[in-house]
Formats: sequence, structure tokens, C-alpha cells
Amino acid sequence: MKNSSILIVDDEEWAINGIVEGVDWERLGIERVYKAHNRETAVRMLLSYDIPLVITDIEMPNGSGIDLLRWIRSEKPQTLCIFYTGYAEFRYAQEAVRLGVFDYLLKPIAYHELEEILQKALSEIQRDSNLRSMEQMWEEVSAEEQDSAVERVKKFIVEHIDEDLQRETLAAMVHLNSGYLSKLFKKKENMSIGDYILKKRMAVAKQLLEKTNLQISVIASRVGISYASYFTKIFKEQEGISPQQYRKQSRNETEDISDV
Repeated sequence: MKNSSILIVDDEEWAINGIVEGVDWERLGIERVYKAHNRETAVRMLLSYDIPLVITDIEMPNGSGIDLLRWIRSEKPQTLCIFYTGYAEFRYAQEAVRLGVFDYLLKPIAYHELEEILQKALSEIQRDSNLRSMEQMWEEVSAEEQDSAVERVKKFIVEHIDEDLQRETLAAMVHLNSGYLSKLFKKKENMSIGDYILKKRMAVAKQLLEKTNLQISVIASRVGISYASYFTKIFKEQEGISPQQYRKQSRNETEDISDV
């Protein structure tokens, strides 16, 4: 993993310097090595810089390595943490495993062994990064496909407003499950497919009432409703007046405008 960085946390300067001088960072592809002598400084650095890997001692003043790992798990969950400590106590190891530490190393350790462990950690970081990138790309593609599916359904509804529009038919057209399409449509349009269809049917019906002398039964058929009585009932529920009243009212308004 090229151009990576690491944070070494230890309250003893000589311990940090030993790792800094003993490890071949260039071979590992680590470009920046940060240092911290306590938890507070480590947290500040992790907030300030992009640091995917941390080596930390456990026993330190003003907050232990365990405390630091808890913070990392909460605030920087993608960051890997390696304990490098002189304490072999079981309770530390148990808590470290529970918190998801990448490795638990006891001082001293040969630098070539430490490099091998660091290489494994960096490889895992790279795999996780690649996986997240793929997931992000898939989410972006999926979002575009979902938008496209909804737009295709809307276009089909408008172009076939005089037909019996069934949810299952619309879903099959865009190769989606009908339940999933309904949820997707509601999320994108803030209304159900049925409400959208009804909205479009009423919009076309009002245009026909305003601009033509077609009978109510013909207008009903033009917007995909078989029975004039049912069309009248729905129209009144949506607009508050009957289709005949709407036609008369819209034409009266037009005449009033013409007389001005």
C-alpha cells in the first residue's frame, strides 16, 4: 500500500524511536510516520490526518492504549490498531480481542517480524479500501438505475394514461419486484404509484374538460376509467366539484377574462 501513514503511540520516546529507526518504512510503502506520547495527542492526530494504522502501547499516563482503541472503534472504525506492549496480562489481551485489535505484540520483537505484521495490516487496509470503493461505485450505479426506473415508469404512465395501469405491469417493465418498485417510487416522488396515476388522470381530464366538448363518458375512457359514474365520483373527490361543474366554471372564467 503506497503513500500510507502510521501513528506510533508510546509514552517512552526511546520506544518510539526504536520502531522508527528499525523498520524499513519505504519498503512497506509508508510515507509518513507520526508520533504521540499519550491518548490525547493520538486522538488529535487521528482527527487531523488520514492515518489508517496505529501502533500503540497499553500502559500510558492520561489514558491507556485500551482507551485509545475504544475511541478508534467508535470514531475511526476503519483504522487498524496493533498493540505493542510489555504487558502480557490476559485481561488486556482479552479486552483487545473484544475491541477488534489487529494484533497483540509483546516487546521486544524483531523488526523483520514487525514488518511482516505491518505488511499484513496494510494489505488488509488496502482490501477494505478497495471493497468500500466498489460498494460506493455500486451504490452510485444502483441510484442511477433506480432513478432511471422511476422515470421510465412515469413516462409510461403519461403515455398510456388511457389504459388499465397495474403496478405489476409497471414493475415487470423495469424488471423490478412490484413491492420494491412501490417503495422506490414513494421514496423518489413522495407519493405512491396509485396516487401518481390518479394525479395524471385528473390532470388530463381537466384539460379535456376545459378545451373540448367531449362527453364525460369519453373523457373517462381517455383517462383509463371505464365507467362515467365512477369517473365523476373520483373527480369530485379530488377536485371538490363534478366534471360538469368544472367545465362550466373553467369556461365562465375564460369568458370573464375575454371580456376584460
